[in-house]
Amino acid sequence: MIGLPPRYSTYASLPHRTREESLILFWLAAESLDWEVGTATPETLTAFTHFSLKSWNEQVSIDFSDDNIELFSVSTGVQILDFGRNRQNVIRLLRALHTIDAAISPEALQYAMEERRSLILPEEETVHLTRSRRVVNGFAQVFKPVNGYFVTPILIVLNALVFLIMTNKWLFPDSGGWTPSGTALEQIGANYKPLTLFGEPWRLVTAGFLHADGFHLFFNMYAVMMCGIYLEPLLGRVRFAIVFLLCGIGGALASLWWYDVTPSLGASASVFGLFGFILALLLHKFIEPRERKALLISIGIYLVMNLASIFFSTNYDHAAHFGGLFSGLLLGLLWLPALRHRTSLKRKTIFTTIGLLVCGSLFTLAFIFAPRDVKEYLEKRSQMDRNYLMASGAYRARTNEERMKWLKNYAIYYMDENLRIMDEIDHMRLSPDSRKQNRILRKIYSTQKQLFIWNYNTLAKGHNPYDEQILNALKELDKLQQQLDY
Repeated sequence: MIGLPPRYSTYASLPHRTREESLILFWLAAESLDWEVGTATPETLTAFTHFSLKSWNEQVSIDFSDDNIELFSVSTGVQILDFGRNRQNVIRLLRALHTIDAAISPEALQYAMEERRSLILPEEETVHLTRSRRVVNGFAQVFKPVNGYFVTPILIVLNALVFLIMTNKWLFPDSGGWTPSGTALEQIGANYKPLTLFGEPWRLVTAGFLHADGFHLFFNMYAVMMCGIYLEPLLGRVRFAIVFLLCGIGGALASLWWYDVTPSLGASASVFGLFGFILALLLHKFIEPRERKALLISIGIYLVMNLASIFFSTNYDHAAHFGGLFSGLLLGLLWLPALRHRTSLKRKTIFTTIGLLVCGSLFTLAFIFAPRDVKEYLEKRSQMDRNYLMASGAYRARTNEERMKWLKNYAIYYMDENLRIMDEIDHMRLSPDSRKQNRILRKIYSTQKQLFIWNYNTLAKGHNPYDEQILNALKELDKLQQQLDY
């Protein structure tokens, strides 16, 4: 079964049983299947399957609030396909129910009721993310604002519209059908340090609504939808929108600290922040215990798979991911008291305000104290590129005498000049990514200088005693150039 998230529901009827008797019978049926029974209220019962080939920690809920008993099994986490597991869960539960209902004696049922009455909680004392969340049953509903799912579709539509604008060839001729041009991304608002830190801080927000291609947009919007289904009913429209925006800003600021010359964009920081907010709730026992376990497994797998890309690809803005995740965790911890049941409006306002002030202060400090030598750094990088180009003129010389003269007077000189500039760069306040690139650049210039010296000595002696050294140096230069993200 495919759904967003996958689920299956049906109705049952026990006309010869009272509501309390029906609840206890379903409770016994769930236990007979070795499911973990979560919370029980006078009107609901929630159980969780185990993680196995037959089930992946689905949540099975029974609602006794109407004349008919509603049963539904729903996948937790970010699944989109359940391979029929939810339907089989409901079928197995009903089979177990009818077996127990037919065999149990009045005395045994009465004993089971008395044994479990103390475990039944008032409805308002339970918190569920999964059982209460809205289910998107069709493609059109993804984009339709409704109660409990209002801000989420607006964010999805807004991101999609921005993407369509950026890929419109009438507006941006260099853009492709699924890939916006670099010019479009820069003009509309990608987060680029030389621009963001020097007069255009609004890019911290706009970058979160830009995407590099259609796949980038799709996967981010799918994750936004899943997080919105979980969080928006709990937080409400305004607070959910605030979490989305603040986590995006937090990720953008982390990217400014980690990168100097690499633009960042995409809603990934906000997505990681939303998951971080959910993790804050799960780690502090805010959610029903067995639901917390199921969600931790499924969401944990999603985060580990995404963060594992650090070891396999450099095409992701991992700084923004971690910045968004940390922002969401922090905001979740600060807002946790405001989300609990029976919290007064005044207390909710206080903790919500504290969370905003703490995040706002941290973000302001991060922006003010971010390393700002990037413009001078880019100028020096440009100068070193020009020097490198001048030095390579030795390879265009027509005669050996002309080449010897160029190697001695220009090529080696320009490599020494680049190494001198590298010494100046080492004293600048730069990002970790730039410092990593600078170490590679220094090796490139040192190796290239030595290569020029060997070439000059070969020409001066009239024979080549440095064949092996030159070949090794060329291989080393090739490796260094591949490592240099420039």
